[in-house]
Amino acid sequence: MRETKWYACIDLDGTMYHGSTMVEGADALISTLQQLRIPYQFVTNNSSRTPEEVADMLNGLGINAKSQDVLTSAQAAASYILKKFPGRRVFMIGERGLEQALTDAGIAWTADVEAVWNEEVDIVVQGIDRSVSYAKLEAAAAAVRKGALSILTNPDLMLPSDRGFSPGAGSIGAAIQAASGVEPVVIGKPSRIIMDAALERLGCRAEEAIVIGDNMMTDMLAGQQAGCRTALVLTGITTAANLEDYQKRSGVNPDMICEKLEELRQWFMEQAQHNE
Repeated sequence: MRETKWYACIDLDGTMYHGSTMVEGADALISTLQQLRIPYQFVTNNSSRTPEEVADMLNGLGINAKSQDVLTSAQAAASYILKKFPGRRVFMIGERGLEQALTDAGIAWTADVEAVWNEEVDIVVQGIDRSVSYAKLEAAAAAVRKGALSILTNPDLMLPSDRGFSPGAGSIGAAIQAASGVEPVVIGKPSRIIMDAALERLGCRAEEAIVIGDNMMTDMLAGQQAGCRTALVLTGITTAANLEDYQKRSGVNPDMICEKLEELRQWFMEQAQHNE
């Protein structure tokens, strides 16, 4: 029998941590994957941080991580623009993570609203921006109405934080879509654009990968649409109390549902023993 080689795509917010607090068992899970030599990528819809900042945060929580282990929706968005629309001028609404991703990809971008009114942009790319202004929303909507391509790093309406849940990039994107009348190209989960980027990084087929996350509407739906196996952990947005509702809304039945990350760690251990 052919040995099963697993690869993992792991969500962050709500799966590995809540705000500045590590989810119980996250450190042990990653340590076990490393010991078992199971390749993985942290695949996050959060576009605010750079990969280096994400890795630093994880290490600060006790979760071993390197920047190359991290794939953000900002990186996936920059890669998408570079591959599909090289040489186009970009109006950016976002934070440092998106700024660096665009710069690292060699994409000419600006956050200056005057560039929009001077008709100097071809693409509007938007992520989380906790200093977003009416002027930015107005300029973005105007550019899209004039024909600029609208790209949304991720559709998350809510973002887990120390305060509970805060408005996410999708909430800002909803305003731009309402004002422009144009639906954006979505890069992050549940879009398979970011999943295809993750699988390309891992160098594996979809059926060899398992998507681990707490959100039925993003993580699990993305995994299903990409053809991956899915493991839901009830550590964040999806809980035992709302699971049935989210299953109906998403149309997804995860391959595994784990109350805690320790259950998932044990599963990986069992898979490794079966392959010995």
